[in-house]
Amino acid sequence: MKRSTYMLLFIVICTSIVVLILVGKGGDPGLTPATSHTNKAGQGLAPTTLHLLFPLEKPAAQDEVIQAVENKLAKDGLPIKLEFTYIPYDQYWNKLWLNAASGEPYDIALSAYSNIADLVSKKVLAPLDDALRDYGHSIVASTPDYAFQGVTINGHIYGIPRVMPIAEFQSFVQIRGDLRKKYGLPEIRTVADMDTYLETIHQKEPTITPYFYDTGRFLLREYGDVAFFAGGYLNAPVYIDPADPQLKVRDTYESDFFLHIMGKMHEWQEKGYIPYGPSDTSKYPDPELAFNSGKVAATWSVVMKQTERIDAFKAMLPAGELENVYLHPEKPKYLYTGADNILSVFSTSQHVNESVAFLNWLRSSQENYDLFTYGIKDVNYKLKDEAIVYDGIAPEHQYNPISWTWNDIRFARFSTYISPAYSKELRDWDKEAIVSPTLGFVPDLAPIKSEIAQLNVIITEYLPILYDAKVDWTPTMASFRAKLKDAGMNHVISEIQRQFDAYHASRKGERP
Repeated sequence: MKRSTYMLLFIVICTSIVVLILVGKGGDPGLTPATSHTNKAGQGLAPTTLHLLFPLEKPAAQDEVIQAVENKLAKDGLPIKLEFTYIPYDQYWNKLWLNAASGEPYDIALSAYSNIADLVSKKVLAPLDDALRDYGHSIVASTPDYAFQGVTINGHIYGIPRVMPIAEFQSFVQIRGDLRKKYGLPEIRTVADMDTYLETIHQKEPTITPYFYDTGRFLLREYGDVAFFAGGYLNAPVYIDPADPQLKVRDTYESDFFLHIMGKMHEWQEKGYIPYGPSDTSKYPDPELAFNSGKVAATWSVVMKQTERIDAFKAMLPAGELENVYLHPEKPKYLYTGADNILSVFSTSQHVNESVAFLNWLRSSQENYDLFTYGIKDVNYKLKDEAIVYDGIAPEHQYNPISWTWNDIRFARFSTYISPAYSKELRDWDKEAIVSPTLGFVPDLAPIKSEIAQLNVIITEYLPILYDAKVDWTPTMASFRAKLKDAGMNHVISEIQRQFDAYHASRKGERP
């Protein structure tokens, strides 16, 4: 796939050599060879302890792995040590903002494309332009242009995106392929196929919940493939349809796809396929464990989730098979944005350069990536034909961090349960994607931050109610829409439209 030449990203001065790095020079994401770690390394950096804030829980064997990482950093001239704080996922995003507001001494944290504009408007994140120029050569050389565009607001870069398959990366649902085959069902390519699968499980596997812990994002491929803004999926108040000739910013909750998705989720609830609500954990406090242990037949997924889930799944269901379902593969596959999970630096951090230098070290070689991502070879994992295996590794030494925050497709290793064909499919995922007119556009929410805050409160209140099949739909929707309008929905639409129009006009004349 050809890519636009977006901008001259950096002029990097190394001694007497001026290196011009042109992002968007073509090629496939992640296939540009990494530059060697020959930038300033530790020059000018005092010994530092970086504090990283992550969601979920501390992984097993982290202490022994991080000790090895720190030893390697020191050997490479980076006097950096690492400390980690973990927060339950359902508390993480609120805590992220509170930590920055209170000035707590954290440095690196997970952010996301869906909320980076909001975090920037609240001044939570530090711009990384200067640090990337001086300490981020490997990052700059190996990050596709469109990925940087996904973290750029008002001309400044506010994070380091992971470099992974990104085209419609959330348009998936995970099913039990072995159950599909057991009952002779076709591969799932339409919602009608999904209906048949869920009905079959409901009728023939009464001890298995057909579908759990998913809000139906994969249904967009059936009902309306769109780019969302100022949030993620149905939490985002506005969207643009890339097939719309006018490229209008529109209200998510006035759309046909919103009604269709809600209608389908209600139908599946009423038929007994989904315990209400689709993301409620009252039935299964640990939804991932419920799926991996065979209590659930379909659950949430993203483009890479099968590779991340497969070992835990196989450990509990050795004869089971996973299938990542992507509806309507014959339809256009859009590259809506260049980023999803992002590592950002707090605006309150005193160690912006050191943070970028560490992440640059991580992205500069297979050896560094393997050590931080998988641990110590033959202690925390083994390699079999370049695939990750845990044969003979005691559970307390199996290191499984939240590597989905920093994945790099150049260095990523997959489980031995992932076939070479599937691995190639993932590495080539973006090749035939169609560049959406929205690619690279990240709205500046500062002019509408008050309205966005009010809309978020209303959306958070109403969406769980609207997912409930028992809701009195007409009056509830009328109240929801009225409150959104009173909170400034029209102003949000007009402001984001103004920004997008300016962005799109600036892109005209460039060829994808």
